[in-house]
Amino acid sequence: MVRLISTPATKLASGTVTSPSNPSHRPLDIDTLYHTRAILSVQWSVDGEHLYFDTNITGRYNIWAVPSNRGWPVQLTVSDERTLLQEPSPDGRFLLYAQDIQGDEKPNFYLLDLTEFTIRNITNTDKVGYRNAKWSPDGRSLVFAGERDGPGTYPVFHFDPDKGTIKKIIGHEAGDCESLEYSPDGRKLALTRTRNYQYTGASVYDFETGNETMLAPIDDKSTTITGGWTRDGKRVYVTSNANDRGIDAVALLELKQGPEFQWLTLQDWDSQLVDVSPTEDRFAYIVNEAGNLRLLLRNLNGEEEEIPPTQGVVRAARFSPDGKRLAIIHALGDSPHDIWVYDLKARTLKQITDSLVGGLHRENFVNPQLVVYPSFDQTPIASFLYVPANIKADHSHPAIVLSHGGPQWEHFNSWFPNIQYYTSHGYLVIAPNFRGSTGFGREFTESLRKDAGGGDLKDLVAAVDYLKTTGYVDPNRIAITGGSWGGYLTLMALTKYPDIWAAGVSIVPLANWFTAHENEDPVLQKNDEWLMGDPVADRDLWQDRSPLFFANRIRAPLLLLAGQNDIRCPVKETEQMAEAARKNGVTVDVKIYENEGHGFVRRENEIDAIKRAAKFLETHVGQRSAKG
Repeated sequence: MVRLISTPATKLASGTVTSPSNPSHRPLDIDTLYHTRAILSVQWSVDGEHLYFDTNITGRYNIWAVPSNRGWPVQLTVSDERTLLQEPSPDGRFLLYAQDIQGDEKPNFYLLDLTEFTIRNITNTDKVGYRNAKWSPDGRSLVFAGERDGPGTYPVFHFDPDKGTIKKIIGHEAGDCESLEYSPDGRKLALTRTRNYQYTGASVYDFETGNETMLAPIDDKSTTITGGWTRDGKRVYVTSNANDRGIDAVALLELKQGPEFQWLTLQDWDSQLVDVSPTEDRFAYIVNEAGNLRLLLRNLNGEEEEIPPTQGVVRAARFSPDGKRLAIIHALGDSPHDIWVYDLKARTLKQITDSLVGGLHRENFVNPQLVVYPSFDQTPIASFLYVPANIKADHSHPAIVLSHGGPQWEHFNSWFPNIQYYTSHGYLVIAPNFRGSTGFGREFTESLRKDAGGGDLKDLVAAVDYLKTTGYVDPNRIAITGGSWGGYLTLMALTKYPDIWAAGVSIVPLANWFTAHENEDPVLQKNDEWLMGDPVADRDLWQDRSPLFFANRIRAPLLLLAGQNDIRCPVKETEQMAEAARKNGVTVDVKIYENEGHGFVRRENEIDAIKRAAKFLETHVGQRSAKG
């Protein structure tokens, strides 16, 4: 049953929607725009002289290093496959990274010797998932969670780089393991336990005794995720919503069975731990205010300060080894992710990387406007609205409803090159944070349980009603698009509300709950069962919320894009949806990328996908005579 949900969004107010006046705004070129660089994560070198980061400067994600006071970056790994930074060893010998094959999300771990620049595959497995690798404080060993015992199971393994040996140290019987954190003295390991990736508990493992103490048990209503230790090793930092309000906040837990949560950042909006200082009891955390992520520093005495910039998103923040600086990855609607270094004493911020290319500048882009509209049951839905510059409110412009993935995710005030392309070509784009999204409290996030494709879809339909009130949009020229869960909701929208859409672009979607559950990764199967129930006992729900069974209702042209190696929404979902929709006589275009998985990371495929989508939407939505 869908009902009004109280969220922090009730405190937000929408201003008047306006088109900015901007003489620098112009139609953007896809090739130039998509050569703008992406940066995923950042780590300090042991001496603090360099920053390691993973970026697609070459069109492939590899590891690079740049001087921490700014300079020319140097490429450290050279691979055609996606290479993702993990951690340098504390003794400075190695750099750890992960690499999968053609987007299959089953990476091996590799060690790059930082002296000899030789590379060693330390896990040597095929189609086995790994995550959360962490070095011991002395750099002589590391731990990670992995599926080495079987698909979908994640116990903890210990690796000795000198001997090359791997042994299991913590089983998965009490729940799969993630978020591993060594204590400062290396004698204990804090970890997160989960059975369905919806609810989690926190525990501490003692290496000497082999005993595990459950600090916060896995329950059926909350998440508690480990994030670091106090300097004396007597308490563990966690991010948790195990409070009466269901709001994420940073807390401390003592090392005993079921301790009381000592809340440090509990407030109206979700807050999350980002990093813990290596030299003092001080931590960095973010506050998520409706998709803007503010970064703050706080010590255990309650003293805190906000770190600029104050708008946009902080993807990562890492303390330097001496605790005197923070490396930050920041983005905003009009600027891509870049690395900045903040000096804690001088309180100065310095930009280290420049991701824009080809003569592009921030003035060429638009920032979104935060708007809130009531859904069908009056639940407030916070959204980001992108309005092209220099247009008139004459009800003549095309629009796109953009549905984010997840559903437990959120559209942030961040950099989205596809949105910037569309707005530069005259489309309004609205990106709602529909029910099921994170950032608005646990009740809002969990409201999709046994209602997937229900309340969230109605929230997107309400976005159409809102667009009509702005005065800018032609109601006959509204499209819907999204990837992953957004791709699923695109298909649901076209089948359940067929008459309000001029076109749909569905990217790596789910189309049939039964076949998706059968063919997807075991971890996702657990998630599906939490969300949708049992495929036999809840068969009617599974069928009603599978757009494949309603393909005969589709009226709008449909473009489907997918990756051959997708383990989340297997390619069969796209293939069967295309076949069913074509039987209905509508226009259906399909492209499957043979060397991609759940999303496209090879630059030529990114560019090809956006060009296909842009051409498709221009044909069916952008042209003035598109519909009616």
